[in-house]
Amino acid sequence: MAIDVKQLQTIIDNLVTQEMRDFANTPDADKNRLRQLRQKDVLDSFSSNQFLSKFNLIDHIKSLNFLNKDSEIVIMGSWYGSILIPAFYNEVKKITCIDVDSDVIYRAKYELFKGFDIDFITGDVFEKYRDQYTTCDLFINTSCEHMAPMKEWGPWPKYKNPWWSRVSPAYFAFQSNAMFDIPTHTNCVHTIQEFKDQLPENAEVLIEDEVPDPRGTRFTLIGRL
Repeated sequence: MAIDVKQLQTIIDNLVTQEMRDFANTPDADKNRLRQLRQKDVLDSFSSNQFLSKFNLIDHIKSLNFLNKDSEIVIMGSWYGSILIPAFYNEVKKITCIDVDSDVIYRAKYELFKGFDIDFITGDVFEKYRDQYTTCDLFINTSCEHMAPMKEWGPWPKYKNPWWSRVSPAYFAFQSNAMFDIPTHTNCVHTIQEFKDQLPENAEVLIEDEVPDPRGTRFTLIGRL
């Protein structure tokens, strides 16, 4: 049975009590501070703004109707995969999640999605070319504001030979935003055209969209290589 990602939001709202939310946002002794921050981080991955932006991406991907039971997905800068994994898990052959944060990957693998047949990898997507890229049918990156432009995807810090030519044909689904005030956002964009300028040369945009957010507009680009 496929997981209804919209029902998932209701489930999370029921499971996450106000007491849990208060705990995640309440300062405490130093020994509990890291646990509090991680608790808040997990809750943030299920926030209403995250659902809004991820639904936008998911709905557009599914409207193109190119995924099937033989498809493989790579999620770059995956965070916990909180919303994307349930949306696609029963619809494709394989999902690979890659993130530089080892604790995020650990919690996703052994807590949130324990027992799920998913490849969880700790690493920088710019660090090395992985076998999963060659067979990937859809590259998802909803964290473009956290890393170098996607047109430069290749061995950091030298981008003389971007890897996109090695993975074609494939689809991509990218998101960035204009939330410049968040310290970890190192590559925000002001407009969707500025975001399009960061795409690889062999990218063909099929869908572009904007999601309003009081902190800064979110931008969605979906297409094929």
